[in-house]
Amino acid sequence: MSVPSTLTIARRLVTRGLSVFPVPPPRPGAPPGAPGDGKAPAMKWGTYQQRVPTPHELVEWFARAPMNIAVVTGALSGVVVVDVDSDAARAWADAHLPRTPWHTVTAKGRHLWFQHPGVPVANRARLATEAGKILLDVRGDGGYVLAPGSRHASGVHYRCAGDWHVPRVQLPRFCPSWLDVPVATLHEEVTKHSTRAVVDAHVRARAYLAATPRPEIGHGSDLATFTAACRLVRGFALSELDTEQLLWEWAGDRPGWTRAWITQKVQSAHKHGKELIGALL
Repeated sequence: MSVPSTLTIARRLVTRGLSVFPVPPPRPGAPPGAPGDGKAPAMKWGTYQQRVPTPHELVEWFARAPMNIAVVTGALSGVVVVDVDSDAARAWADAHLPRTPWHTVTAKGRHLWFQHPGVPVANRARLATEAGKILLDVRGDGGYVLAPGSRHASGVHYRCAGDWHVPRVQLPRFCPSWLDVPVATLHEEVTKHSTRAVVDAHVRARAYLAATPRPEIGHGSDLATFTAACRLVRGFALSELDTEQLLWEWAGDRPGWTRAWITQKVQSAHKHGKELIGALL
């Protein structure tokens, strides 16, 4: 059976709803983190967190010189990928994560593909467990992974495993709580870095709003604004004042919108919302 071309693979990925962009393949002597290491982009790829590439772009990128394929993870592609790079990480994943039909065999382990949960998922490196940190990373919003068909600097080609005929929407939905830091470790980190935690909550809340369509009056704006307020004031545990300001930056400051109306939504969300306080932290 013939091996599909890089262009064919890229087209199949886009057909599955995934956004992709090119990454130069590895070349001898390229330092890690620089174009030519097989993983680092040589182009600005932020656009492809907002839209999938066009058929013309796919041809321009993948029909000519050899090229690796990067898949944008997060809300647009609708996926979160767990990168398992050691025996300890594989054992932990087998014990704690649900089975998913989409796998990629990598040079060091596997990529496990899950459906995006609809709330921001931060990128993480080296999961902290009771036994210490393990080589398990998470690629969510603002991240990317190399796709099957790409070549690692070691010469190993990434390849599909599992069953990629399963539609993306049938993958297990990723839950951030799967990777919760142990309570004792979390308490220590919050004690040491409470200021950083507050800043992180604001950054993640802004990312959530940036990935959420801005509501329009007459098109479900009441429910959309209340839902967003619940995510911020309860899920991200922001203050009512901070939540009001972020919502005003996101949805307000337009004809027909008033600061008092947003304030009322925030107060109602804090009082009546069903989100657990801090559930998205």
